[in-house]
Amino acid sequence: MTIRNSKLKTPDSFIMNEDTVNIAIASFLKSRGFDCEVPLTGRQKGVDVKASKGDVQIFVESKGSQKNGANDDIVFDHAQIVNHFARQIHTLMRYATINEGVNDIYILANPDIQRIRNETYKVSKMVNKMQFVRMWVQKDRNVLVEYPEILEDKLKKLNLLNTRKTI
Repeated sequence: MTIRNSKLKTPDSFIMNEDTVNIAIASFLKSRGFDCEVPLTGRQKGVDVKASKGDVQIFVESKGSQKNGANDDIVFDHAQIVNHFARQIHTLMRYATINEGVNDIYILANPDIQRIRNETYKVSKMVNKMQFVRMWVQKDRNVLVEYPEILEDKLKKLNLLNTRKTI
């Protein structure tokens, strides 16, 4: 379901659709020296953003705070955000099962909206156990990276750490 952002008790600080998240993440990965396939847009099926560097493959599952093409003030409601987050985790688990690459990295990518962060924090311990990286796209399209501590050296070697580590 959707709701007007202006009607939320605490409106989102900005609104971003999935296509914009995909493009920002692909741009970030390219800027870090990754070969990146064209990110998915619209209703295309498959890995939202797929990139590689050497023997490392990256699989990104993205969501936005509104659907592509929605009115500027229309955003997903709480139930839809929870549903999207659960689907992101399921999709990355499926990619990890299919690909099984020892150097593969799996990323949850979202706009840096507090309502989405709140849902992520509720399960952060398990997200870290699964070794999923979180990439948060800012309003200005910059990307913040959060990660499980076990991945720190690997992410540093890949030039992916510009920001902070997971709590």
